[in-house]
Amino acid sequence: MSDDILVEAFFQARRKGVAGPELADPELIAAEHGLRKALDLQLAVLDRLVASGERLGGWKAGHTSGSRRGMLGRDFRPFGYILDGRIMRSGDAVRHGRITSCFIEPELCLVLGEPLRGDDVDPVTARAAVRAVAPAFELNETRLPPEASHPAILADGLSNWGIVVGEEVPVRSNLTGTTVELWHDGELVTTRTPGDSMDDPFLSLSRLCALLHQHGRGLEPGQRVITGSFCNETVRGPGSWRAVFSGLGEVAVRFS
Repeated sequence: MSDDILVEAFFQARRKGVAGPELADPELIAAEHGLRKALDLQLAVLDRLVASGERLGGWKAGHTSGSRRGMLGRDFRPFGYILDGRIMRSGDAVRHGRITSCFIEPELCLVLGEPLRGDDVDPVTARAAVRAVAPAFELNETRLPPEASHPAILADGLSNWGIVVGEEVPVRSNLTGTTVELWHDGELVTTRTPGDSMDDPFLSLSRLCALLHQHGRGLEPGQRVITGSFCNETVRGPGSWRAVFSGLGEVAVRFS
């Protein structure tokens, strides 16, 4: 299958929330495309979305925490794009049926204040380019079939649907020491402090910058970058979710 056909298939999956029959074969992407090529396909889909009227709002740094940390290579942290029209404010509501098989993840959101480009950006330089940090939710969508290969998932933007962002606060150094309490309909679901099981967010930002540079891209002021999941929960129906981040504040979203 040609790259043009694949890009169109992933573009339609993103718009409709479900993959078409072109992407049903689990061996298709695995056989024809490696991880770098999968990210090239992802960026081609992004360009197709921008050409159709969407805007780029930021990025996600993937495989930075928990069991998925480094699963495709010790230092390989793939990226996914975030559409500007899918960046919501804390307290907003979204129709539950709008997102296919939604799962929600509390994450830190770094807000860029300066451009960040190149393959030699270290965590100190990355931190200096960050204007603020905010508590956030990532909303993910299972668009591909369960048997989809890792390259297919990368090409599909690592399942991102959008993010919900709380109030911005000044940057602090020890973000990996942050504790999150996740609440659902007023009941505490879990409490997590990732510590050493999560990459330092500024290291994640520097790695993201280096990987984007390999694909001819960079980070721009105002873009938001989410840097890793504290935990993961399936959204099974209407209800409210709230995450409280120690020393940072909270973020909330309601599914109607």
